[in-house]
Amino acid sequence: MKALGKNVIVTRQEPETATSSGIIYTDNTRVTYATVVTVGEEVTTVVAGNELVVNWNAAIPVKIDGAQYYIVHIDQIYVVV
Repeated sequence: MKALGKNVIVTRQEPETATSSGIIYTDNTRVTYATVVTVGEEVTTVVAGNELVVNWNAAIPVKIDGAQYYIVHIDQIYVVV
């Protein structure tokens, strides 16, 4: 599997439900991170293994061999953690 152009293939991480000090996140304050699996040849700002904050509404879900992946355009990546 290889991303093309300015696209990145990521997996979705389950959001944390509480902080290390015990503060519980509500549904609308949870941040869901993505982990980079592979990047297209035109992407230079992220590499495989990076954690990201992305626009999940723009992510394209793809299921390959039973595993869930998402295709995200580089413009929809907001933060590299």
